[in-house]
Parts: sequence; structure tokens; C-alpha cells
Amino acid sequence: MAAIGKADPANVSVGKGVAGGYMFVAPAGTALPEDNKTELDAKFVNMGFLGEDGISFSDSSSNDKFVDMNGDTISTTAGEVEKSFTVKFNEVKKATWEMVYGSKNVKDATGVLEITDNGPSEEEHVAVFELLLKNGRKWRRIVPRCKLGETGDWSVVYSELVAREVTFTALKDGDKGYYKDYIDSTETSAAAAMLDGVGEGDARPAKAKKE
Repeated sequence: MAAIGKADPANVSVGKGVAGGYMFVAPAGTALPEDNKTELDAKFVNMGFLGEDGISFSDSSSNDKFVDMNGDTISTTAGEVEKSFTVKFNEVKKATWEMVYGSKNVKDATGVLEITDNGPSEEEHVAVFELLLKNGRKWRRIVPRCKLGETGDWSVVYSELVAREVTFTALKDGDKGYYKDYIDSTETSAAAAMLDGVGEGDARPAKAKKE
């Protein structure tokens, strides 16, 4: 029997963010989209420019194995699972600082950002990444639950942008899992019609808040 499918260069691509906004964050419990076309809830806030290293998604897991009296492995079971993602916030604004220090510790009421460092934020969020593949293929990655994990060092110097690297831990959310991805397919007639004539830089407008 012949194998199904064939190698297709249309499925090989670099990834980039949608122009104008590619990381959006909202409070825990905010309604999440169930496709890659629906406009985001107005509670989502645009995190602005991210660093040139993009978004790094990390996965780690372990297996527990069981051996018999001869030392042979006879069974395994899934052990710990940890998933996280790392970004670098390139914009100095209320929304990005809230992600690090918590919404109660960041104010912008008088035209001056007022930030109180009481330690890292304990708040839980939902996040959506708006991404593009080759030929305008839309890729929406949803994080149903996430919390701040680690913060990197940052410096203030004339030769570098003032930026903050942060790592968030993705938390499993029932049948939504750790992540939910919606990616335009290249393998159905409906997908071919949808992608016909779409340029690599095309993207839908975002309705989420810009702060």
C-alpha cells in the first residue's frame, strides 16, 4: 500500500507575528475564541513589540519506569509535565509592567507610570498569540491558563533597548489542555480556496485593547 500524502514545500515555513499585535493577554476567565478568525474579547490587551528572539515555547516531561527482578523495563507511566513560554517585552508601558508586578501595583492615572515592586505577580491570565506562516496561513495559539514563572535581568544602557525577558508557566485547563492551536490547513479544498490570493503579510485587524 502506498503511503498517504507527499512532501509539500507549502508546509515548510518560518513564523512571524501579525503586524500590529501578536501577543494579547486578558484576566483569567475571559472568553476564548474557538477558531483563528473570531475577534478577541475586548478584555485582551496588546503586549506590543516583542524581542527579536521571538517566542520560545519549552516542554519538559519525564517517565517513571518499572523494572522486574532482572532489571528489565516492563512498564512505564507518565511523570511530571512542565510547559512554559518566554518572551521579551520591548515596550515600557502599563500592560507589560502589570504582567511582572501585578495589576494592583501599577498605576497610570496622572500621566505618569507608578510602579510598586512588591515581588513578582501572582495573577493568572489567558493569552493568545496571533502568528503567520508562509503564504498568509494564520496560526492562533491560545494559552487557557498561565502565570508568571521567572523574570530575567534587565539593564538600562544607551546601546540596548530597555526590555524585560519573562517566562510564563502554562497551566493545564481540562479539555483545553496547555495550549490550543488553530492553523490554516493546506490539505483540503476549503483551505485552498481560503488561501487563494492571500499574501504573506495579510492579517485580520485586532479589536483587542492597545495599552
